[in-house]
Amino acid sequence: MFDRRFQDINKIVTLALIRIGLRPDLAGFSYLCYAIELVIRQPRLIRNLCKGIYIQVGEAFETSKNNCVERSIRHAIEDTYLNKNFSELNKMFNTEIFTIHDKPTSGQLIKLIAEYYNLGLYKEHLGIG
Repeated sequence: MFDRRFQDINKIVTLALIRIGLRPDLAGFSYLCYAIELVIRQPRLIRNLCKGIYIQVGEAFETSKNNCVERSIRHAIEDTYLNKNFSELNKMFNTEIFTIHDKPTSGQLIKLIAEYYNLGLYKEHLGIG
């Protein structure tokens, strides 16, 4: 049976990443979406990026190279930092998390977007509830 909640998680995570300026045409974008969904469903995974999340993402996208997943995610974050910075992320949380000179790590970004979903902050930005 199809679970609508998982479809909604995917949409909300995708919209959040687009909102902060990540380009959907990068492989790292899709990897990040999936990694964030994993952390939403299994929060403890965030404690083990390399031997947990990256391996599961690699399996889902049929790439056996763990470092390829990690590098693609870092590239997507770097691209966003260089072209837009992360000021929109501050707006999403209504506080200054990162300054113009700060760039989140992969783990920080995954955890923040998972918390954005878990706290229901997306509802305010999407006009829900």
